[in-house]
Amino acid sequence: MKSRHHFSQSRHGFALLFTLVFLAVMLTIFASMMSWVSSSSTVVERNNQYNMSQSAAEAATERVLAQMMRDFLNQSLTNASYYDALALTPSSETNYDGTPWPVQYSISDASGNTNLISVFPGAVQGVLQPVGSQYANLMGYPWYWTNVATATPIGQPYSIPVTVTQVVNFSSVPIFQYAIFYNLNLEIDPGATMFVNGPVWSNQGLWAGTANLTFNSTVSAVSNAVTSSADPFANGKTDASAPPNFSLARQPTSNNNPLIMPVAGTTNSNPTNVESILNIPPTGYAMGTANAYTASGQEYLANEANLIISNAPWGTNMTAYPARTISPISIWFQDSSRSIALHALTPDFYVLGQRAPTGYYTNFVTSNTADTNRCITNVVYAGWSFVTNVAFYDYRESSTVQAIQIDVSNLTVWLGNTLTNGGSNYNATCGIDFHHTINSIWIYNNVAPSPHNLLPAVRMINGAQLPSAGLTIATPMPIYVYGNYNSQISPSQVSSGTDTANTHPAALMGDAITILSGNWSDSNNSGTALGSRTPSPVTVNAACLEGIVQSVPAIPGNYSGGVENFLRFLENWNRTSTTYNGSIVVMFPSIYATNYWIGPGTYYSAPTRNWGFDFNFTQPDKLPPLTPSLKDTIRVSWAAN
Repeated sequence: MKSRHHFSQSRHGFALLFTLVFLAVMLTIFASMMSWVSSSSTVVERNNQYNMSQSAAEAATERVLAQMMRDFLNQSLTNASYYDALALTPSSETNYDGTPWPVQYSISDASGNTNLISVFPGAVQGVLQPVGSQYANLMGYPWYWTNVATATPIGQPYSIPVTVTQVVNFSSVPIFQYAIFYNLNLEIDPGATMFVNGPVWSNQGLWAGTANLTFNSTVSAVSNAVTSSADPFANGKTDASAPPNFSLARQPTSNNNPLIMPVAGTTNSNPTNVESILNIPPTGYAMGTANAYTASGQEYLANEANLIISNAPWGTNMTAYPARTISPISIWFQDSSRSIALHALTPDFYVLGQRAPTGYYTNFVTSNTADTNRCITNVVYAGWSFVTNVAFYDYRESSTVQAIQIDVSNLTVWLGNTLTNGGSNYNATCGIDFHHTINSIWIYNNVAPSPHNLLPAVRMINGAQLPSAGLTIATPMPIYVYGNYNSQISPSQVSSGTDTANTHPAALMGDAITILSGNWSDSNNSGTALGSRTPSPVTVNAACLEGIVQSVPAIPGNYSGGVENFLRFLENWNRTSTTYNGSIVVMFPSIYATNYWIGPGTYYSAPTRNWGFDFNFTQPDKLPPLTPSLKDTIRVSWAAN
């Protein structure tokens, strides 16, 4: 008997229904997947477009910022409307090789105006504030600018505008806030204990080679900061006691961005450019011209100083006074607010002829020819009570120094002298026009230098007490300091050690700086033995900016002398103390005083160095007159929306 199987119609319908439901579910899932893929693709495309718009907006602000940074270093930041118009336009958006961007954008400012960005300048701050960023412990004069740009894509499926806002601080940092600042390679290797209590910076490399040294603040270099036993800049110079001590963590730091001291259109701190701030200004900023008093012209200290002093080329080699000889020294008072910016001063010191009474007089001549004793026709020499020429010998340079000498105590008397040809009127004028009395002098010695024979220079004497406004001396020549300098504000108010409360703001800026004790004698000559040049203790409180004779790696044993020999000596100190409080700044290789440093025992023996950073310089009202500033651009904030 044959069996037959029967399948019901309902079962066939269930299979079909199941298949249809499955297909529907799959189609729904597929549709959902396609929708997700489409949505995801849209999100990705929109996100990509947002990122590209953000980059375009940032590029617009960066293009303007690049010009602003360059202008800032050139001392010429201009008005905001000029920078507003520097935005990219659709036709100009190209890559570095000139090829156009694949997507073009409309750039607009905060108000929707196209082909512009918004640049909002803040007010220049007149109060020192923390600089921040990598410049810990430093203060600067901040100037905050805000740049805003919106980028909207043109002809794209998704028009997604993005606005980028950048806040930048164009900061000026007074250079004397550094305990040590070198624009050259910085080497320091003291043979005795030394503490450095302020920030240290090198715009090149740095070597600190001894455990005698302790840094109590930041230590930074643009190149490498080396603390191993071997000096990388001087062939054969080593110290087995390296490394030094650092009180702060993560010190020293290397590979920092340089700090710039811009000079006349340059945007770097090339040592040759920097040295020019001490020298005669170039023709474009010539002394006494209108350009001398622009921001760029004021980078040259000769155009900024209150008094200008110069001498004749023969210096001390002048013959006996002929009849009515005028001093070989000339002095000008500088005030850019007056119709004649450089006003030649009349001498205040006279030698009279044979009519009785004869002798020396200050402010004591008359045009009255009937007064035969005091009449100008009786004058055989007219000069200055506080400036003269002197000569002495420098053992390191093996040269006779022909120096313009400033007697600071007599300068103070002259500044207060209300009689004819005194300085009181000029002092008062300076106070009215500049809100400070005379506090700076630029000096140029016209004596022609002769290697190992003749060295033009400037010497300061009787400088224990400076004028109450302080005093900065600037010259392209070497500076010599004879005896204590800025060590008191009165005979009963004397500075001691690192306590600089009883001092005035002061700076010495020149080719090299040499300290002569109060026991120094100008009768010392090339035959005077070191052992007979016995000094007395000396105190100098002043920021010092100068050049040095650098180490030469190709010459074995050729060491610059390091920071410890930044101040030069010519006497047999034999551990007699020198106290120095200030700021040590080296900006260029010396041009006049160029003989290499030779270790103690040849032309000097080392003193006991009681040296420290003057914390007065962290206060704006106590910075020295004419303090140069370093420039840096610090990004404060960035936002996109």
